[in-house]
Amino acid sequence: MYPFLNPLKLEDFNQKTEFLIDGFIPKHLITMIYADGGMGKSWLAMAIAKFAEINGMNAIYLDYDNPMNVLKERGIETKLIQVCPNLHYSHRSKTELQPLAMLQAIEDNASGNNYNNTLFVIDSLRDFGDVNNDGASMRLGEKLKNIREAGATIIVLHHSNKDGRNYQGSNNIRNSIDNMYLLTKTESPTGEIHFILTVKKERANIIDIAFKVKIDDLSLLTIDLQDARLNTEEKSFINEVKAALGKGLNLNKTDLLNTCGYEKTDKTARDRLDQYQDIYWACSKVKGIYTYSLIQ
Repeated sequence: MYPFLNPLKLEDFNQKTEFLIDGFIPKHLITMIYADGGMGKSWLAMAIAKFAEINGMNAIYLDYDNPMNVLKERGIETKLIQVCPNLHYSHRSKTELQPLAMLQAIEDNASGNNYNNTLFVIDSLRDFGDVNNDGASMRLGEKLKNIREAGATIIVLHHSNKDGRNYQGSNNIRNSIDNMYLLTKTESPTGEIHFILTVKKERANIIDIAFKVKIDDLSLLTIDLQDARLNTEEKSFINEVKAALGKGLNLNKTDLLNTCGYEKTDKTARDRLDQYQDIYWACSKVKGIYTYSLIQ
Protein backbone atom coordinates (compact mmCIF):
# COMPACT_ATOMS: atom_id res chain seq x y z
CA MET A 1 0.00 0.00 0.00
CA TYR A 2 2.75 2.43 1.02
CA PRO A 3 6.10 1.13 -0.25
CA PHE A 4 8.06 3.62 1.83
CA LEU A 5 6.85 1.85 5.00
CA ASN A 6 8.83 -1.29 4.10
CA PRO A 7 6.89 -3.31 6.72
CA LEU A 8 8.25 -6.31 8.58
CA LYS A 9 7.64 -9.75 7.12
CA LEU A 10 7.41 -13.12 8.85
CA GLU A 11 10.94 -14.07 7.83
CA ASP A 12 12.26 -11.01 9.67
CA PHE A 13 11.39 -12.71 12.96
CA ASN A 14 13.70 -15.69 12.49
CA GLN A 15 15.95 -14.45 15.26
CA LYS A 16 16.70 -15.49 18.80
CA THR A 17 18.76 -13.90 21.52
CA GLU A 18 22.35 -15.12 21.54
CA PHE A 19 24.92 -14.22 24.15
CA LEU A 20 28.56 -13.31 23.87
CA ILE A 21 28.76 -14.11 27.59
CA ASP A 22 25.85 -16.12 28.97
CA GLY A 23 23.50 -14.06 31.09
CA PHE A 24 25.60 -10.93 30.67
CA ILE A 25 26.27 -9.59 27.15
CA PRO A 26 23.51 -10.34 24.61
CA LYS A 27 24.54 -10.03 20.99
CA HIS A 28 22.91 -7.41 18.73
CA LEU A 29 21.88 -5.28 21.72
CA ILE A 30 23.24 -2.22 23.54
CA THR A 31 24.54 -2.89 27.05
CA MET A 32 25.62 0.00 29.25
CA ILE A 33 27.95 -0.50 32.22
CA TYR A 34 28.24 2.44 34.59
CA ALA A 35 30.30 3.15 37.70
CA ASP A 36 32.27 5.90 39.36
CA GLY A 37 35.68 6.83 37.97
CA GLY A 38 38.53 4.54 39.00
CA MET A 39 36.35 1.46 39.45
CA GLY A 40 37.98 -0.44 36.57
CA LYS A 41 35.33 -0.14 33.85
CA SER A 42 37.97 -0.07 31.11
CA TRP A 43 39.77 -3.11 32.54
CA LEU A 44 36.53 -5.07 32.31
CA ALA A 45 35.68 -3.76 28.83
CA MET A 46 39.14 -4.60 27.50
CA ALA A 47 38.84 -8.12 28.90
CA ILE A 48 35.42 -8.51 27.27
CA ALA A 49 36.79 -7.24 23.94
CA LYS A 50 39.63 -9.75 24.12
CA PHE A 51 37.19 -12.53 25.00
CA ALA A 52 35.02 -11.59 22.02
CA GLU A 53 37.98 -11.57 19.61
CA ILE A 54 39.25 -14.92 20.86
CA ASN A 55 35.76 -16.32 20.30
CA GLY A 56 35.59 -15.26 16.67
CA MET A 57 34.13 -11.76 16.73
CA ASN A 58 35.55 -8.59 15.29
CA ALA A 59 36.10 -6.08 18.08
CA ILE A 60 36.29 -2.31 17.70
CA TYR A 61 37.34 -0.40 20.82
CA LEU A 62 36.69 3.35 20.66
CA ASP A 63 38.78 4.85 23.46
CA TYR A 64 38.36 8.58 23.87
CA ASP A 65 38.85 8.49 27.64
CA ASN A 66 42.08 6.79 28.76
CA PRO A 67 45.40 8.66 28.31
CA MET A 68 48.12 6.92 26.30
CA ASN A 69 50.50 6.78 29.27
CA VAL A 70 47.86 4.86 31.24
CA LEU A 71 47.41 2.40 28.38
CA LYS A 72 51.19 1.94 28.24
CA GLU A 73 51.39 1.33 31.99
CA ARG A 74 48.69 -1.31 31.67
CA GLY A 75 50.53 -3.01 28.81
CA ILE A 76 47.59 -2.83 26.43
CA GLU A 77 49.87 -3.04 23.38
CA THR A 78 51.07 -6.54 24.34
CA LYS A 79 48.07 -7.85 26.28
CA LEU A 80 45.44 -6.79 23.78
CA ILE A 81 46.54 -5.24 20.48
CA GLN A 82 49.45 -7.57 19.69
CA VAL A 83 47.59 -10.80 20.48
CA CYS A 84 44.19 -9.91 18.96
CA PRO A 85 44.50 -9.41 15.18
CA ASN A 86 40.76 -8.89 14.78
CA LEU A 87 40.60 -6.21 17.45
CA HIS A 88 40.88 -2.62 16.26
CA TYR A 89 41.78 -0.12 18.98
CA SER A 90 40.97 3.45 18.02
CA HIS A 91 42.37 6.14 20.34
CA ARG A 92 41.87 9.88 20.65
CA SER A 93 45.61 10.51 20.20
CA LYS A 94 45.71 9.04 16.69
CA THR A 95 42.33 9.20 15.00
CA GLU A 96 41.49 12.31 13.02
CA LEU A 97 37.81 12.06 13.94
CA GLN A 98 36.33 13.60 17.05
CA PRO A 99 34.12 11.22 19.07
CA LEU A 100 30.75 12.21 17.63
CA ALA A 101 32.17 12.30 14.09
CA MET A 102 33.57 8.80 14.63
CA LEU A 103 30.16 7.56 15.71
CA GLN A 104 28.61 9.29 12.70
CA ALA A 105 31.05 7.56 10.34
CA ILE A 106 30.16 4.20 11.87
CA GLU A 107 26.45 4.99 11.60
CA ASP A 108 26.88 5.99 7.95
CA ASN A 109 28.05 2.44 7.25
CA ALA A 110 25.24 0.85 9.28
CA SER A 111 23.19 -0.85 6.59
CA GLY A 112 22.03 -4.42 6.16
CA ASN A 113 24.13 -6.72 8.32
CA ASN A 114 27.37 -4.78 7.93
CA TYR A 115 28.16 -5.05 11.64
CA ASN A 116 27.05 -8.61 12.22
CA ASN A 117 29.56 -10.45 14.43
CA THR A 118 31.12 -7.13 15.47
CA LEU A 119 31.53 -5.83 19.01
CA PHE A 120 31.81 -2.09 19.57
CA VAL A 121 33.06 -0.71 22.89
CA ILE A 122 32.29 2.95 23.59
CA ASP A 123 34.74 4.30 26.20
CA SER A 124 33.18 6.42 27.46
CA LEU A 125 29.73 7.79 26.67
CA ARG A 126 30.22 11.33 27.95
CA ASP A 127 33.05 11.82 25.42
CA PHE A 128 30.61 11.24 22.55
CA GLY A 129 27.98 13.82 23.47
CA ASP A 130 26.42 16.03 26.14
CA VAL A 131 24.87 13.36 28.35
CA ASN A 132 23.05 15.97 30.43
CA ASN A 133 21.21 17.41 27.43
CA ASP A 134 18.01 15.58 26.52
CA GLY A 135 18.25 16.38 22.81
CA ALA A 136 21.92 15.45 22.51
CA SER A 137 21.33 12.24 24.45
CA MET A 138 18.41 11.37 22.20
CA ARG A 139 20.52 11.88 19.07
CA LEU A 140 23.35 9.83 20.56
CA GLY A 141 20.92 7.03 21.36
CA GLU A 142 19.54 7.08 17.82
CA LYS A 143 23.03 6.58 16.40
CA LEU A 144 23.69 3.64 18.70
CA LYS A 145 20.37 2.04 17.77
CA ASN A 146 21.05 2.43 14.05
CA ILE A 147 24.43 0.75 14.51
CA ARG A 148 22.75 -2.00 16.55
CA GLU A 149 20.22 -2.67 13.78
CA ALA A 150 23.08 -3.35 11.38
CA GLY A 151 23.97 -6.36 13.55
CA ALA A 152 26.36 -4.80 16.05
CA THR A 153 26.81 -5.79 19.66
CA ILE A 154 27.52 -2.63 21.64
CA ILE A 155 29.00 -2.07 25.09
CA VAL A 156 28.79 1.47 26.41
CA LEU A 157 30.88 2.57 29.40
CA HIS A 158 29.49 5.44 31.40
CA HIS A 159 30.02 7.24 34.71
CA SER A 160 27.76 7.23 37.74
CA ASN A 161 26.39 10.33 39.42
CA LYS A 162 27.81 11.76 42.65
CA ASP A 163 26.22 9.25 45.03
CA GLY A 164 27.12 6.33 42.75
CA ARG A 165 23.59 4.96 42.65
CA ASN A 166 22.63 6.02 39.15
CA TYR A 167 24.28 7.01 35.89
CA GLN A 168 25.07 10.59 34.91
CA GLY A 169 22.75 12.43 32.61
CA SER A 170 19.46 12.40 30.78
CA ASN A 171 16.72 9.80 31.13
CA ASN A 172 16.92 9.48 27.34
CA ILE A 173 20.10 7.47 27.86
CA ARG A 174 18.19 4.82 29.78
CA ASN A 175 15.41 4.84 27.21
CA SER A 176 17.83 4.30 24.32
CA ILE A 177 19.89 1.39 25.60
CA ASP A 178 18.68 -2.20 25.97
CA ASN A 179 20.44 -3.43 29.09
CA MET A 180 22.12 -1.62 31.94
CA TYR A 181 24.48 -2.71 34.71
CA LEU A 182 25.89 -1.01 37.78
CA LEU A 183 29.51 -2.10 38.24
CA THR A 184 31.04 -2.46 41.70
CA LYS A 185 34.68 -3.32 42.34
CA THR A 186 35.17 -5.65 45.30
CA GLU A 187 38.12 -6.77 47.40
CA SER A 188 40.60 -8.43 45.08
CA PRO A 189 43.85 -10.36 45.47
CA THR A 190 47.04 -8.96 43.97
CA GLY A 191 47.08 -9.28 40.19
CA GLU A 192 43.30 -9.47 39.82
CA ILE A 193 40.32 -7.13 39.78
CA HIS A 194 36.99 -8.51 40.97
CA PHE A 195 33.68 -7.02 39.85
CA ILE A 196 30.00 -7.41 40.63
CA LEU A 197 27.57 -6.43 37.87
CA THR A 198 24.05 -5.63 39.10
CA VAL A 199 21.19 -5.43 36.60
CA LYS A 200 19.48 -2.02 36.44
CA LYS A 201 17.55 -2.47 33.18
CA GLU A 202 17.02 -5.48 30.96
CA ARG A 203 15.45 -6.34 27.63
CA ALA A 204 17.07 -9.76 27.51
CA ASN A 205 17.43 -12.51 30.05
CA ILE A 206 20.43 -10.99 31.82
CA ILE A 207 21.34 -11.62 35.45
CA ASP A 208 23.48 -10.25 38.25
CA ILE A 209 26.95 -11.70 37.73
CA ALA A 210 30.52 -11.47 39.04
CA PHE A 211 33.87 -11.62 37.22
CA LYS A 212 37.56 -11.40 37.81
CA VAL A 213 40.02 -9.92 35.34
CA LYS A 214 43.62 -11.11 35.53
CA ILE A 215 45.81 -8.07 35.04
CA ASP A 216 48.76 -9.94 33.49
CA ASP A 217 46.84 -11.16 30.42
CA LEU A 218 43.34 -9.58 30.54
CA SER A 219 41.69 -12.97 30.90
CA LEU A 220 38.07 -12.85 32.03
CA LEU A 221 36.65 -15.46 34.39
CA THR A 222 33.32 -15.73 36.16
CA ILE A 223 33.41 -16.04 39.94
CA ASP A 224 30.77 -17.07 42.46
CA LEU A 225 28.39 -14.15 42.96
CA GLN A 226 27.63 -15.06 46.57
CA ASP A 227 31.34 -15.16 47.42
CA ALA A 228 32.01 -11.91 45.59
CA ARG A 229 29.44 -10.10 47.73
CA LEU A 230 31.14 -11.10 50.99
CA ASN A 231 33.19 -8.60 52.96
CA THR A 232 36.43 -9.48 54.78
CA GLU A 233 34.73 -10.29 58.10
CA GLU A 234 32.15 -12.52 56.44
CA LYS A 235 34.82 -14.40 54.49
CA SER A 236 36.86 -14.88 57.66
CA PHE A 237 33.84 -16.25 59.54
CA ILE A 238 32.94 -18.67 56.75
CA ASN A 239 36.52 -19.94 56.53
CA GLU A 240 36.65 -20.45 60.31
CA VAL A 241 33.43 -22.46 60.34
CA LYS A 242 34.45 -24.51 57.31
CA ALA A 243 37.81 -25.27 58.93
CA ALA A 244 36.10 -26.41 62.14
CA LEU A 245 33.63 -28.63 60.31
CA GLY A 246 36.26 -29.80 57.83
CA LYS A 247 37.82 -32.00 60.50
CA GLY A 248 35.00 -34.46 59.94
CA LEU A 249 33.11 -33.60 63.13
CA ASN A 250 29.46 -32.68 63.41
CA LEU A 251 29.22 -29.95 66.04
CA ASN A 252 26.31 -28.39 67.86
CA LYS A 253 25.89 -24.63 67.70
CA THR A 254 27.62 -23.86 71.00
CA ASP A 255 30.61 -26.11 70.32
CA LEU A 256 30.94 -24.80 66.78
CA LEU A 257 30.93 -21.17 67.89
CA ASN A 258 33.41 -21.89 70.69
CA THR A 259 35.72 -23.75 68.31
CA CYS A 260 35.72 -20.68 66.06
CA GLY A 261 36.44 -18.35 68.97
CA TYR A 262 32.95 -16.92 69.48
CA GLU A 263 30.69 -16.91 72.53
CA LYS A 264 27.38 -18.70 72.15
CA THR A 265 25.66 -15.39 72.94
CA ASP A 266 27.36 -13.60 70.02
CA LYS A 267 24.33 -12.51 67.98
CA THR A 268 26.34 -11.56 64.89
CA ALA A 269 28.01 -14.97 64.77
CA ARG A 270 24.71 -16.80 65.34
CA ASP A 271 23.03 -14.76 62.61
CA ARG A 272 25.85 -15.60 60.20
CA LEU A 273 25.48 -19.28 60.96
CA ASP A 274 21.84 -18.97 59.92
CA GLN A 275 22.60 -16.72 56.93
CA TYR A 276 25.01 -19.14 55.27
CA GLN A 277 23.20 -22.32 56.25
CA ASP A 278 22.47 -24.54 53.24
CA ILE A 279 25.12 -22.61 51.29
CA TYR A 280 28.36 -23.63 53.02
CA TRP A 281 27.08 -25.92 55.79
CA ALA A 282 24.00 -27.95 56.68
CA CYS A 283 22.09 -27.96 59.94
CA SER A 284 19.84 -30.62 61.45
CA LYS A 285 17.76 -30.48 64.62
CA VAL A 286 17.40 -33.53 66.85
CA LYS A 287 15.70 -33.29 70.26
CA GLY A 288 16.11 -29.52 70.29
CA ILE A 289 19.85 -29.59 69.49
CA TYR A 290 21.15 -28.03 66.28
CA THR A 291 24.03 -29.95 64.72
CA TYR A 292 26.14 -28.61 61.85
CA SER A 293 28.02 -30.42 59.11
CA LEU A 294 30.01 -29.22 56.11
CA ILE A 295 28.38 -29.30 52.69
CA GLN A 296 30.74 -31.17 50.41
